[in-house]
Amino acid sequence: MANRLFYCCFALLAALCAAPVLATAIGLIGRQSTRTIVTILLVSILIAFLIAGLTRTWRRFFLFCFPLVLVSSAFAAYTVSFGVRPSRSLALVLLTTSWEEVVGFVSLYQVPTLILVMLALVTVYLLLALRLPRMQIFSGKPGVLGMTGSRALLLASLPLTAYVASNPADLIDGIATNPVTGSVLFFAVDAPLAYASWKGTQLQRVPYGARRSGGGEEVHILVVGESARRDSWSVYGYGRSTTPYLDQLKNEAIFLQDAIADANLTFWSVPIILTGITPEQFTTAPIRGNIVDLAKEAGYSTTWLINQDIAMTKYVGIHADHMTFPPAGNNVFDVKSLDGALLPAFSKEIARAGAPRFIGIHVMGSHWVYDRRYPASFRRFGAASHFNDMATFSPGNNSAGMMDAYDNSVAYTDWFLHQLIEHARAVQVPVTLTFFPDHGEDVGLLDGTVGHGAPTYTRHAFEIPAFVWVNDAFRRAHSEKVTAMQANASKEIRSHDVFGTVADLMGISWPGANPGRSFASDKFVPDTGMQHCAGGQLVPRPQRQAEAAAIATQSHAP
Repeated sequence: MANRLFYCCFALLAALCAAPVLATAIGLIGRQSTRTIVTILLVSILIAFLIAGLTRTWRRFFLFCFPLVLVSSAFAAYTVSFGVRPSRSLALVLLTTSWEEVVGFVSLYQVPTLILVMLALVTVYLLLALRLPRMQIFSGKPGVLGMTGSRALLLASLPLTAYVASNPADLIDGIATNPVTGSVLFFAVDAPLAYASWKGTQLQRVPYGARRSGGGEEVHILVVGESARRDSWSVYGYGRSTTPYLDQLKNEAIFLQDAIADANLTFWSVPIILTGITPEQFTTAPIRGNIVDLAKEAGYSTTWLINQDIAMTKYVGIHADHMTFPPAGNNVFDVKSLDGALLPAFSKEIARAGAPRFIGIHVMGSHWVYDRRYPASFRRFGAASHFNDMATFSPGNNSAGMMDAYDNSVAYTDWFLHQLIEHARAVQVPVTLTFFPDHGEDVGLLDGTVGHGAPTYTRHAFEIPAFVWVNDAFRRAHSEKVTAMQANASKEIRSHDVFGTVADLMGISWPGANPGRSFASDKFVPDTGMQHCAGGQLVPRPQRQAEAAAIATQSHAP
């Protein structure tokens, strides 16, 4: 009876220990090479033998493995779900995640159920491990494994080891993707590198050598939006009147019809917007300067207004002449910080006279939790009651309420842009206002998925609303730029095009500047072939893949 109990406990514990590794190996079949998958299994066997040699008994073995099982389970879940291992990308997300976003994640993805399941498994694991007798692992007696079984397993592993070692690249991938060694690499390598990036310690600022053509006083405004889903803006045809002010500007502003975010996470997309680095350069090229540096070199007075996580400002290394930070500091997501709070500072900055001015504004827009992005007076859609951010406990995940709250946040953004543009309209010198969000957003009832930042391409997490408003003085002074923007408005325009375009609008040139990256130029060429960054992974835009396949099929047709 005792032996039967031991074998039952042992089998269950062994299954729980092996589950993350087996799930990873099976989940990566077809995604990774056979050598990589075999390496994942072999590394786990080696780790098991090392732990067995240290612990000597099965009870100590399974208790020692307990924290490894927890960490590797999370690693395996992420790897199997997205087909890539946790890396520096995920570490950056975790570093910049606030408590409010954690609550939002819980409410969106029904995490409480998963937590209950995990707690149950943890309890079962510990109870089983503590009930094991102190049986030696490498004893000569018959039993589980034993010396003979250990030697046989090691001998059987030798040819497989020779097989995987024949390809060093696959061997390295397998080690990095194994749930145990991969977790160690994540915390020992990826997390420290992400922390250094987050603190801006990797900046290598290099002067642009920028010059401004022409002269005179001008004002150029760049508004970096947040989580803006194009198909939820009525100016783009959405059924609800979410952007009544912008609807009236269709003949005055240049609305981009195919604006596409380069990345679906703020920590990648905002640096790309502000530096012009492409998604393919982002992970390899250090940040050497930003749009504020460029403007200052060219003689502009610079302002940076922030109602956002200031980590972006630190990361990109923005040092403007005039800066306004959110009152909450680093924890801006944890409070109701409305974008309208920036209007007094904006009014002051745009009223400055006597010098060309660049004003950058980074706003909260429609960032989750949606109903914290607008005051009660903007609750125009849905019930008047407060939208519960713990919506997971409501039937159907409260999808209708989530959509209503999101649409209300869009309406508030429309109002905020209204205030900016009307303030700018009162200025007599040439003025432009460029609005370009960091990325889009998936809204459950409309898209079937929610949020943004997954390592997969989802249409509404990348398709964004964007426009350039110019006043009459700018039209008269730079009619050729307005004509070029109108001609390019229907082309695919990416996040990394914003840097060159805003510089072009400001009349700034520098050695190495590429006119093809400014949609305010008749030399603009859409960068349709470049991949996008989804959750830190480079992925193609599916629509472009389908178009390319169709063209290839037609070209080979008889």
